[in-house]
Amino acid sequence: MKKFFTGLLLIIVVAAVGGFAFFSIGKQVDVKWDEADYISALDKSSIEVVDVEEINLVTLAKGNFTTSGTNQIESSFTNAEMSAIIDTANANGGPITNFKVSFIGNNEGEMSFRITDAFIDFIQEQNIIQLTNQKIAYNTFLMPLASASNSTSDTVIKVISSVASNKPVYAKGTLSRTNANAVSIHIATLKVGQLTLSDDIVRKVESEVLLFVNKLLTSTNGFTIEELRVEDGALFYKGTLPAEINGTKLNP
Repeated sequence: MKKFFTGLLLIIVVAAVGGFAFFSIGKQVDVKWDEADYISALDKSSIEVVDVEEINLVTLAKGNFTTSGTNQIESSFTNAEMSAIIDTANANGGPITNFKVSFIGNNEGEMSFRITDAFIDFIQEQNIIQLTNQKIAYNTFLMPLASASNSTSDTVIKVISSVASNKPVYAKGTLSRTNANAVSIHIATLKVGQLTLSDDIVRKVESEVLLFVNKLLTSTNGFTIEELRVEDGALFYKGTLPAEINGTKLNP
């Protein structure tokens, strides 16, 4: 699950080095939601959650959650409903905020969000920076930054903290069902602020996001996908979802 956050790290570091001046303005998805959309999404999913903020992306990445039972569902989740449930789950302690998703149809969709300080805390805690040090040190674009400090890790953290935190990320791509416990994801466009990332970076991020998502969609976790399609303004899902999911304090 750490790979998802390594992907986010890659987005931020490359974009930070390539475009300091372009962070403040970026494309964002235009979706509005309210408490009614969040309640409606939970009702449609039939998932019982004691505290939704305990199952944010950091919790999922650490494996600090449990699931039990399954419920059969067949429903379409609107842009507002999906935005509401993901944004609410990450509102307190999650690595992203202001999450919005728009389903365009023909398996296409777009999303936008902002990176929070919780993301920075996580990559430090999990030593993700240390795992990428060798690649960072030999990246010619980062050499001036690396030479400014005795610690490449400290330098990268400073870059992320001062430049990238709370900055907009935008992605557009496709989503489709591969089998009962896997999906296919293709990222067509990836931006941080006004900076469009290269195809090489996008493919690496795409691969790590796909690993993260499919590791969650197991039958052990209560997921079985019979049908999954992107409609205009909604995501249709038929299959099973866990009857209950809650955060735990395991693997601190």
